Amino acid sequence: MKAVILDRYGDDIDEVLRYGEIAAPEMRPNDVLVEIHAAAFNPYDCKIRRGWLQGFYPLRPPHVLGTDFAGVIVDRGVEVVGLEVGDRVYGLQETMRSGSYAELTAVNYMLARRMPANLDFIEAASIPMTAMTSWFALVELGEIRAGSRVLIHGAGGGVGSTAVQLAKAMGCWVAATCSERHVEFVRGLGADLVIDYGREDFTQLLEDIDVALDPIGGEVNQRTYGVLRRGGVMLVVLRADPVEIANREPMSKKFGVSVREVAFENRPDTLDKVRPLYEKGIMRPVVSDVLPLARAGEAHHRSEQGHLQGKLMLKVRD
Repeated sequence: MKAVILDRYGDDIDEVLRYGEIAAPEMRPNDVLVEIHAAAFNPYDCKIRRGWLQGFYPLRPPHVLGTDFAGVIVDRGVEVVGLEVGDRVYGLQETMRSGSYAELTAVNYMLARRMPANLDFIEAASIPMTAMTSWFALVELGEIRAGSRVLIHGAGGGVGSTAVQLAKAMGCWVAATCSERHVEFVRGLGADLVIDYGREDFTQLLEDIDVALDPIGGEVNQRTYGVLRRGGVMLVVLRADPVEIANREPMSKKFGVSVREVAFENRPDTLDKVRPLYEKGIMRPVVSDVLPLARAGEAHHRSEQGHLQGKLMLKVRD
C-alpha cells in the first residue's frame, strides 16, 4: 500500500519522512481493515516523529504515522461484533500500530465508530482526537454544566475550536483567546467573548471563571490563575512546560484553584457521544486545509510554523 513512512526519528522532516510503498498491515481477529479516505494531522505526530515520546511508544521504524482516520471497512476479523464490511467509520488508531497516513489501517473494532451521517470523510477524520481531548478535559475533568463560566485559550486551533463548541453545546458562557486573524472565526463558533491576545489583556476583562482550558503554558498559564474563582479548575493540556510545573503547587494554593492534567486517552465511546451533536449541526468540523497524502511532510512543516486554524487534513483517496 501507499503510505507516509517514518524511517527514523529526527527533526529534519524531509529526511525522516517519505511517501512510498510498505506492506499492508496484518489483521488480528478483533480488527477491522479500514480503507482510509482521510486522515488528520496532529501536533502529536510531530512529537512522535522527533522521538520525544519514545519512552511511552518505542516504535521500530519503518513505521506509518497517524492516528485520526475516516474510511470504509473492507474486511473484518472473526471476533468483530456490530460492524460490517461497507460501514463508514471514523476513529483513532493506536500509536504503536501502523497508522492512518496510509491507504489501509487495521484497527481494533472497538476503536472504529460509525461516522456522523451528514459528514464527508475529510470532516469526520478531523474530529476524533480533538473531540476526545475536549470532552475528557471539559466534561470529565472540568465537570462543566449549563451556566458554567469557561475560558478557552488557543481557541483558533484544533482542540480550542472544538472546546469552544462543546462548551457552548453544554450551555456554558465561553470566553476565548486567540490571535487577531482568528477573532471572527472564533466568534463564529459561538464564543460569548473573544479576546485578541495581541491587543487585549484577558486578565483585565475576566473574573470568576469556573474552568479554564490551557494548552499554552508559560506566562499565559500563570496569569490565568488570577481570573479563576476560588474553587475553580485549571485544565492543563499536558506539554511538560517547566514554568507551569514549577509553579503549579504554589499558584494552586495561593488562588484556591484545582489543577488537573489533560493527558490524552483514546476513549472511543466519546465519538458516540458527540456524533449527535455533529448530526444535528450543534457542532461542526473545522478544517483549515486539505493536502494529498504524499504531502504529509508539508503538514509537519506548517504545524511547526504555528497558528493553524482548525485541523490540517490529509486526503488519501477520492
